[in-house]
Amino acid sequence: MQLQIGRTHFIKFSTIALLAWLSNGAMARDAFVTELLPCLEQFQEASAEHRYQVVLDQGWTASLFRIAEKDGGGLGTDLCGELGNGGLEFGGSYAWPESLGEPKAVNQKLITPAWLDLIIRNARAKNASDAPVQRISVTALAEPNAHLVRVQFTSAEADPGAVATVDLNTAGVVIARDTRVPDQFPPKAESEHAPAAAAESIAAPSVDPRQALELLLGGTQAKPDATVLRLTLSSFSAGLVYRNGANAAIRQTQFNYTAEQADTVSDAIFDFPPAFESCAMSLTQAKTAVAKVAQQ
Repeated sequence: MQLQIGRTHFIKFSTIALLAWLSNGAMARDAFVTELLPCLEQFQEASAEHRYQVVLDQGWTASLFRIAEKDGGGLGTDLCGELGNGGLEFGGSYAWPESLGEPKAVNQKLITPAWLDLIIRNARAKNASDAPVQRISVTALAEPNAHLVRVQFTSAEADPGAVATVDLNTAGVVIARDTRVPDQFPPKAESEHAPAAAAESIAAPSVDPRQALELLLGGTQAKPDATVLRLTLSSFSAGLVYRNGANAAIRQTQFNYTAEQADTVSDAIFDFPPAFESCAMSLTQAKTAVAKVAQQ
């Protein structure tokens, strides 16, 4: 093959050399990125919800999204993958740091495997060690189209010549530590003067899980003996992932709540993410589990 430069000059590449170059590029992929590949696909979806910080750890990602003020406000957490001993708290909501100005969403299309390879390669050169990557966070900054990428290494403390974290811009250029961005967003402050009854009303579910399940079952193609791989019931959506027989395709019945009203129930083929572990229970077991949880 040949590559044209300008109008008259050509550089020739042999097919063997090109394949060797591609092979070397694939072999150079960092193990940290390889383990994240199933989760990284979500960032390239055009319909993906705005995320206000993305945290990538070993084998999992967490994204902070905006919670409506009527539901308590702050930033909630959406997780992909097996959390393990991540060392982060995911039980509550988080606040956008005042040091970053007005909240800005992360450009999720930035977060590709090739881009992460570049970030890790340059951060490791600054780290001056072969320490594995523990965590990478991507945060949008106040400046136009600007993001801060922070790479944390696992064993940097054991190496006196290494640095624990490295800050970079989206071009992969190492920069000075940006003190505006904390290593972890602070939890959303609760009002000290709010009465206990008001706090309980905020925490109460706005959708009856039994009604949500019945709505799913009314629009599903799941047979009575179907295997339930995953059941998700929340105040803003519901989903039933199932399979009618061991060799059948995996399907998902789902709907979303808009203005506290359920929209159209849909049922379609579903590509179950390999990063998730499926459960295996019957529809009867799922109904029983939901009923017992609702009683609590």
